[in-house]
Amino acid sequence: MRLSFLQRGDYNIILTNSERLLAGLYYVDAVINCKYIGKYAAAFVDYLVHRGLNLADLHVIGFSLGAQIAGFVGQYITTGKLSRITGLDPAGPLYNFVPPSMRLDPTDAEFVDIVHSSAALFGYKYSCGHVDFWPNGGGPKQPGCSLIERTQNGSLNEFVFCEHYRSYRLFTRSVTDPDRYLATRCSSYKEYKSGACAFNDRAFLGMDVDRRARGNYYIYTGLDATS
Repeated sequence: MRLSFLQRGDYNIILTNSERLLAGLYYVDAVINCKYIGKYAAAFVDYLVHRGLNLADLHVIGFSLGAQIAGFVGQYITTGKLSRITGLDPAGPLYNFVPPSMRLDPTDAEFVDIVHSSAALFGYKYSCGHVDFWPNGGGPKQPGCSLIERTQNGSLNEFVFCEHYRSYRLFTRSVTDPDRYLATRCSSYKEYKSGACAFNDRAFLGMDVDRRARGNYYIYTGLDATS
């Protein structure tokens, strides 16, 4: 994603080095740590604002637990309100039934867009943004993630998190190809596939999403962005 942004234009990119606090084998601890990582990141954003950063130019992007951390950044920032948070398959386990104050929700930024790819598996299974995109139904299954296809990849992470990873790969591709994923507003993937929503509003999934879009949007991508 970093390389895609640098290919797209002149960006300053900041990454949080929190890997040790989000170790997968200690998931409960990782969930607890998200709040504190968010607080520290928010304090850093506040520092940057005092040094001249315009919050309107800041786009906070988080994947999985990182998406939940992005929500805490939005909650704890004191110098204003974040302009945009993008949540890429926000983590679901231990978050699916907590109140909005304990997870990413639309109040955390002026605009919150979500890409769901493993809903009810590793991802949050409900709508949680101003606009929620559900590629290929949002999961828990994604094209290219069959048992055979997982095995062929040869990576344990890819085997386990194939669907989960699809969210950030779709978004990454949209950074340099923003008109690639045109999704349709619909009440369900079943209705979308039936054609019942063919004349509904549309919006591009990803970097150049229309910030006026609201609700749930669906798109079938096939094997696109599998690598």
